Amino acid sequence: MKVTLNPAAEKLISASLGETPGMLRIVYDTENCGCGMSGVPALQIVSKPGDYDIPMENDVYPFWIDKMQAVFFEEELTISGEETTGTFRLDGKSQFYKSNIRLIDQR
Repeated sequence: MKVTLNPAAEKLISASLGETPGMLRIVYDTENCGCGMSGVPALQIVSKPGDYDIPMENDVYPFWIDKMQAVFFEEELTISGEETTGTFRLDGKSQFYKSNIRLIDQR
């Protein structure tokens, strides 16, 4: 899997990471959504990958995704940053996943 960032996303992620080491995860968050098939994409900063995480290709930051959740996403994803709101938008080549995604720091 591969994830590409636009310049605004790179800037927002850099500001969120600061000087503290961390890596990024794309997750399919099902908390309070009813069942495992109902969820929303989310972005997290973590200290280490999860037990079932696999790496994603990215030229700037280490990205990870749970191999069981990867089925909910396309092979190539784009994350765009919105500097005025400090949020992100996640797109694939054939669909839009979600906008107004917050980057949650879980380090």
